[in-house]
Amino acid sequence: MWTWSLDWGEVGPTLLVGSCPMRPTDLGRIRHQTGATAILSLQHDDCLAYWGIDYAKMQAAGVRNGLQMERCPMRDFNIEDQQRRLPAAVARLTRLQRQGHRTYVHCTAGLGRSPLTLWAYLVMVEGWEPSRAIEAIRRVRPAVVPSWEALQGCREDLLAKREAQVAERAYALYRQCMPGDAQQHWFLAQRQVLRECFLGAVDERL
Repeated sequence: MWTWSLDWGEVGPTLLVGSCPMRPTDLGRIRHQTGATAILSLQHDDCLAYWGIDYAKMQAAGVRNGLQMERCPMRDFNIEDQQRRLPAAVARLTRLQRQGHRTYVHCTAGLGRSPLTLWAYLVMVEGWEPSRAIEAIRRVRPAVVPSWEALQGCREDLLAKREAQVAERAYALYRQCMPGDAQQHWFLAQRQVLRECFLGAVDERL
């Protein structure tokens, strides 16, 4: 049985993952104890209602504490919804990182949706190997259980829309005499195209 407490871990110099703030005063604690400058919430309306969280009040408290407040709702324990909504969450996190924010990413317990978003960001934007990325997250938050199925499904969905771009990029890598065989060129092309789709996103409809 999970019992709430406000806790977090630092995955990198500008990335934190933790549990949700329940009261407006929790945002002041996050701001001053972590040095965060932005909050990215993955909590769904159902989560807010269950825990009695008034998001409008939380948002106002965050602004008073100098925090940029962002929200990309995902349903808890729902792989299909997480897979569908993950690109928007990663795009939002990418934008916050490019703006120079030290970002606190949370869902409710900080064990499923928020580590999933960080994992996807590290893999698809920063180009980390999935095993290295999840190890870095588990090092500071050992109990995380992000959905591999949601991450893999999201990645496949994004690449399916960009198959022609990947093929063109793989051929360009071959023409540039890049090291590796055709399969390695294809994997590198996939990685580059995914990263570029987040870095170049003008909105979150990827």
